[in-house]
Amino acid sequence: MLTSTAAYPQTPSLDMGRTATEAEGIVDLIRMNGSITLDGLSDEPAWQGVTALPLTMYTPSYRGETERKVELLLAYDSEAMYIAGRFYHQDPDQIRGFSLTRDRWSGDDGFGIMLDTFNDNENAVNFVGLALGTRMDHALSAGGIAASGRTQGTGGMRNSAWNSFWDYQVTTNEDGWFGEMRVPFSTLRFEEEEDGSVIMGLMAYISEQGSSFRWTYPAIPQDFPYTQMMRWQKVRLEGIRPQNPVYVAPYVLTGQSKEAYLSDTGESWDTKTASNGDVGMDLKINPTSNLTLDLSLNTDFAAVEADQQQVNLTRFSLFFQEKRPFFQERAGLFNFATGAERGTLFYSRRIGLSDGRPVPLFGGARLVGRIGLWDLGLISMQTRSLENLLSENFGVLRLKRRLLNENSTIGAMGTSRTDRSGSYNLTYGADGLFNLSGDEYLTLKWLQTFKDNLDSNDANSGRFVFDWTRRRLGGLTYQHAFTWSGPGYDPAVGFEPRSDFVRAQSDWNYQWFPDSDSNIRRTWVGMKSSLWSRNPNEQHGSDRELETTRVEPFLQIETKTGVTFKLSSKTQFEDVVTDFELSDNANIPSGSYWFTEAVGEFRASRSWIFRPNITVSSGRFYDGLKNSIGSDVTWSLGKHLELKGGWEWNHINFQDRGQKFQSHLLRLTTTGAVNTNLSIDGFAQYNSLSKGMTANTRIRYNFSEGRDLWVVWNENLNLEREILGVPMRPLQQAQNLAVKFTHTLVL
Repeated sequence: MLTSTAAYPQTPSLDMGRTATEAEGIVDLIRMNGSITLDGLSDEPAWQGVTALPLTMYTPSYRGETERKVELLLAYDSEAMYIAGRFYHQDPDQIRGFSLTRDRWSGDDGFGIMLDTFNDNENAVNFVGLALGTRMDHALSAGGIAASGRTQGTGGMRNSAWNSFWDYQVTTNEDGWFGEMRVPFSTLRFEEEEDGSVIMGLMAYISEQGSSFRWTYPAIPQDFPYTQMMRWQKVRLEGIRPQNPVYVAPYVLTGQSKEAYLSDTGESWDTKTASNGDVGMDLKINPTSNLTLDLSLNTDFAAVEADQQQVNLTRFSLFFQEKRPFFQERAGLFNFATGAERGTLFYSRRIGLSDGRPVPLFGGARLVGRIGLWDLGLISMQTRSLENLLSENFGVLRLKRRLLNENSTIGAMGTSRTDRSGSYNLTYGADGLFNLSGDEYLTLKWLQTFKDNLDSNDANSGRFVFDWTRRRLGGLTYQHAFTWSGPGYDPAVGFEPRSDFVRAQSDWNYQWFPDSDSNIRRTWVGMKSSLWSRNPNEQHGSDRELETTRVEPFLQIETKTGVTFKLSSKTQFEDVVTDFELSDNANIPSGSYWFTEAVGEFRASRSWIFRPNITVSSGRFYDGLKNSIGSDVTWSLGKHLELKGGWEWNHINFQDRGQKFQSHLLRLTTTGAVNTNLSIDGFAQYNSLSKGMTANTRIRYNFSEGRDLWVVWNENLNLEREILGVPMRPLQQAQNLAVKFTHTLVL
């Protein structure tokens, strides 16, 4: 049985299931006396004065019990924090460990520490060590509300693309597996509080016999995400001063590319080949203990993984996640959701990308941190000219601070986009998040655009957002929102699928956790509803016209083994003003449509070695009948290889119009690793709409922390070579090989 040994001077705050008033104490962490060898065992004399923290089971049952013994120990010295994990096991051959690739988790046993070093309950970093010695690190934002499975806002709140400098080692023996983690204070940016405190949470995870178990410190009821920062524990670090190292990361890049193009006569295909070599540098410095400045010269993103293709069945643009490292430091500070369909004032993929193609960058600067009471974020990037694109400057300024209480903030953001011709777009936004009582939050926002050839003297270039949300998992929760957007609101550095509308939203959810004797971990029922209407104008007349309505009831059940079932339906109204194409053979004519579809989903437990997930839907789609299947299967073949395949199929029959639409999207991901230093990732995609296949292979050798060699190969193949009116296309449309070496120096 997992026992909770009282190890530290305890305050009432150790049980976060109690009231907020009881959770105001601070736990003094133990300062380590003596040195240790980072080997995983935590058996040096320096560890003898450190006893295990009291862990409480979070899943599958709050305060449940198991025969497995797990211990987490935490201490610090003047240079770093140290976290030791002891996972005792009667049969070490049954230890769950499949991943040797950094930042990739396949249900492995592991433990981690989550740190909100600015004590703002908004942004945090998470360091996780796995059973095979693999490291994971990511950033949490928006208070950690969505990071443990419930997604809200723009792109989710867990940023796995963030990486930092820290150390981790493991040892496995006849008693189980043991890990030691060292997180240097030079890696952490933190506010020097008068009481020396930071906000911290610990987590341990094991998987066995089709079940999985998670523990936390402090105790966090399942009604709340274990990543929610306001549920964590304040701990004190005495005599610690922030460290300000300088990281200099030069790189050398060489490569070759080949691309087929149609000749000037249009009668044949020619090939152009180019060799390239380049050098550049990234610099990270800390002007103060609370500020981090990133400078980039000749910025390069050759080693970034390829995007996952999507099939667009709407008349709006698709959203893709940011994966480039330069934009990851405290990325949550730049979140500024604008109230509709993942709309955001700042969308970093506007910088250095045009229609999915890379645009070369001269470089830029990025400053994040805190000055006094204000959180500060500043970005300035300059692109090069490319073909018909002029050189542009992109600027972002974000300010934010607490007001009224520790969970309420006010702030502002401004974005700019200018080019050499004098064209400009300036958009600002002011926002306030107010924790009115308990879990009740009110959000208010106003945004406005100024640009050339636009009269911005009236409110027609603005947007207003109202949102009332109850932030928790268990019990009754809801989100009610209203958004008004004028025709002139157009943030050129943002992402906005729609403009000139009024939107209303009302979502209701009820989630409960049965008692410990049940096989069900949680049941979740709810209703999502929203509507969009067009603002009156010369085209639509003086009346407001309904554009979109959606109503989506659902039922979701998660078992204690981690398997999830979900049933839902979606009834939708769409008023289409202009025809839009789905493919060369099918389109949606202008008109008004009501249609309904039913959806069933199955999600496998992360504890399974073979993990199939599937979504099936069927119903009306505009004036047609649609059937869809989406599936992905992950197969962990061992610590050196993992395979993941995906298939997305859509079939739509517009019988009355004699049109049909069919698409297949196939994906295959192979993740191989010789050890934690050498990994190979392969990603191939086939899209029946483009009749092509793309492949991306990335080989990484990590000599040591900050020293990496990357070999990246991209291939674009034409699988349908005969097209009417065009000479037979070559099989190989484009290839690119890049070799990049980076070496980070710490000064």
